[in-house]
Amino acid sequence: MSCWIRLGIDPTNDLDAIRLAYRGRLPAHHPETDPEGFKALRAAYDEALRLAREQEATATDDSEQPAEEAAAHPALLSFHTLLEEPALRFDPQAWQRYIAELDELPLDELDELSWQLLRALYDCGPLSHQCAGMLARRLAWDQQLLRLENPQPVEAFLRRLDEPDPFDTGLMRDWPPTAQMETLWYLRSLEHCFTQRPLFEYEQFASVHTCLAMPNDQALVERLMVQFSQAGIASSTFHGLLQERLQQAPDDADLLYLLARQADALGAEQQALDCWLRLHREHRHPQAERWLLDLCARHQPQRLPLLIQAFDLQHTPAAWPAELADPAQAWGSPGQSPQTLARWAEAARLELGGIAATFVDWRLDGDDELPLLAWLLQEQPERELHRLYWQAWALQRGEAGLLRLIVDQPISADPLDALILEGFQRQARQQLHWLEHSPVVQALVQFCASDDPAVTLPYALSEAAVHPVCREWLRRMRVYSAQALHELNSHFELRRMFTVPFAVQLQANLAEDGVLLPPQPQGEELWDWHRQQLFMLALVDQPARWLALIDPALPRQLQYPSEHPFAQLHALLQASAEGGSGLLGSLDTRDPLQRAVASRLLSLKQALDSSRLPSAAQLAACLDSDDGDLLNDSTLGYLLFCAVLYHDRSLDEGQRTRLRNRLEAVDLNGAWFEPLRRGLVDGKVKPPAAEYVAAQGVKSRAFKQALDALDSLLNDCTPPKVRVLRALQKIKDDPQQDLGLRCATTALLAWSERMLRNDLQQKPAPFWAVWKLNSRLNRSGFGLHLVAITLCYSLMLTMPALILVVIGLVISALLRRLHDLNRGIPSLIMLVVISRLLPILPLLLLGLPGDRLPNRYGSAPGQPGLLDDSLQATLRRLNGQ
Repeated sequence: MSCWIRLGIDPTNDLDAIRLAYRGRLPAHHPETDPEGFKALRAAYDEALRLAREQEATATDDSEQPAEEAAAHPALLSFHTLLEEPALRFDPQAWQRYIAELDELPLDELDELSWQLLRALYDCGPLSHQCAGMLARRLAWDQQLLRLENPQPVEAFLRRLDEPDPFDTGLMRDWPPTAQMETLWYLRSLEHCFTQRPLFEYEQFASVHTCLAMPNDQALVERLMVQFSQAGIASSTFHGLLQERLQQAPDDADLLYLLARQADALGAEQQALDCWLRLHREHRHPQAERWLLDLCARHQPQRLPLLIQAFDLQHTPAAWPAELADPAQAWGSPGQSPQTLARWAEAARLELGGIAATFVDWRLDGDDELPLLAWLLQEQPERELHRLYWQAWALQRGEAGLLRLIVDQPISADPLDALILEGFQRQARQQLHWLEHSPVVQALVQFCASDDPAVTLPYALSEAAVHPVCREWLRRMRVYSAQALHELNSHFELRRMFTVPFAVQLQANLAEDGVLLPPQPQGEELWDWHRQQLFMLALVDQPARWLALIDPALPRQLQYPSEHPFAQLHALLQASAEGGSGLLGSLDTRDPLQRAVASRLLSLKQALDSSRLPSAAQLAACLDSDDGDLLNDSTLGYLLFCAVLYHDRSLDEGQRTRLRNRLEAVDLNGAWFEPLRRGLVDGKVKPPAAEYVAAQGVKSRAFKQALDALDSLLNDCTPPKVRVLRALQKIKDDPQQDLGLRCATTALLAWSERMLRNDLQQKPAPFWAVWKLNSRLNRSGFGLHLVAITLCYSLMLTMPALILVVIGLVISALLRRLHDLNRGIPSLIMLVVISRLLPILPLLLLGLPGDRLPNRYGSAPGQPGLLDDSLQATLRRLNGQ
């Protein structure tokens, strides 16, 4: 494309027209936004100037010069030559020679020529700041700006000339003009991006493919090496050069940093890791922490919170003031730097998942520790990661014994784990120094160690300003005496502290019942001690949530000595078929720990999920503790539930009064409801029509079975038959059934179990104990009795007295067999009477199965341990569940 077309003008030798066209096109081709367009426009401009001047030179040779050109000063012509010759334009020596020529001119000529030179220099395009600056300083343009009508453009131009050149421009005096312009523009633009723009823009600009000549300027190479490395632009040349330099100066932190950046850019992560580790350990370089965190987030995200914790650095004071109320007492107490808090917030946005996310949430919140403990107490497949998180937890919650174990821990061979442990050990030493020397801590230790009831807490520690320091001491897991726990809870409002010291209030409550933590062992056994006590305290504090958080295998991984106060409750957890999720019915409220757990498990959901049937008292407490929303949609089932509990005589009068009030408060539309409620209150119920029951969302058959069971328990004083109990168990276990009906069947089953266990007091008699008429006889025993009766009957011909034996055997066999069917003497009389008409009728007793569960005549023969676990488990086995 012709230069004239590019400039948008006709061919001309008018230099001003060419410059005007160039300036008009220049905004559309900015060197930063359109480098290719700018290069083409600049080349067209230079070519047009060359052609115009050649035409002027030709006209001069032909003696056709314009008047103004003929009158031009020789020094101005020499200046044009200086600007137009590639060998002179960027050569500082040529400019010095030209300035020397100007020094020989008279002052009045130089003064007149000065502004012409400025105008020519201003319009000449890219040039060497060093060269033009020498001329500007010689002619002192900056001191004559007031002589100009509009000095601002000239002032800005002179300021640009004060900026250094990106390289020694004299090195390119032998280059072609295009190469000179291209290289100068590119390196000047590169320098502008580095100093004035963000590094990512510099990287984008430098990463664009280009081909240009590079001057042999060592300072330029050094500067580009620094800039490329800081911007993260990979260069194998600079990487090799930095390696050579670092070998010569191995302790130079700047070279080490630049090599780390280059190695990272080239993908040499191992070398980069080595360099950043050195920068962190030897120089505490701030960029090293950022890079190591990014590396950990990319490759080992589950260790990122550990590294953030390891980088947290606090000041360790040499001493504290003696005055406990002095605010300086907070110096050296455990805390987090603002940078660490920002890193926790940043890590929370990464969605790390797993234990990493749980630990970050704990460090940001601090109060909700149970999710973290559920993971820590569980044996994990990655032991090293598990150990590091235990240590990270111990830095916040561990006493001096755990901190010393961290300090004594051998360094891992893995560089990242070693870096984490180094940070942990530094923090552990800081905290040990605080625990051993802080006056606030020493005052608390002495106060808790004293057995004298007259010893009081120093008044200064009751001031709110010192409470944060006291809280950090109280958060640590340790053994307190009962007196210390009482005093600490009376002097400090623990629930108002943030974060709340874990389980200190709970330990005080347990201490009132005589339950104290066992003494702490020494050495590595201390970790197991913490596992044991944390599991126990978490279970007692929030049993329902804790059991939902832990793995069912966790209780089996813990070992408690028999003398430990938690041993019995731990055995219940291990024996539970549901992994401890349904614990309420198995708890013995005579044990203080079990009583504390039971008091926190009082909910209807826990009662329904319990592996053993809860007692009536527990069910009533669950009903009192649950809010009314749970049974709002099951009015009919709720009514029956309250009625069953109301008639259970194991409850005291206060509980039964509250249940009676609940019954009276229930109301439903329809004439059928009031007779039902009155019948439930009086204990004589006539089942309502099936359609009324179904309209309330309750299955009528299941409702009737529950009413029949209540009638049997209340009016017949006997447990329902086995088939009815099995049906009730199915109703209880069916989540599709009405919730209130399920609660009512739970109460019916619990009542039945209590009666059945009373029946178990009568031990089963052997089949040959014919004189024990109040016992049970199964079918096999009845068959043997028939054989014995037949033999005795056959001998009566020779021994008539055996008739009495035969009669006794018949009566004993029939009565005991009927007892096995839960029948009594009236049934025996009826059987004897009918047998006169149907002599073979007694043989039918051989085919009728007896009760599988205990009845009023004792347990079933041959199944003495049928209810050793629970009625619920027995019924589930019978139902095939």
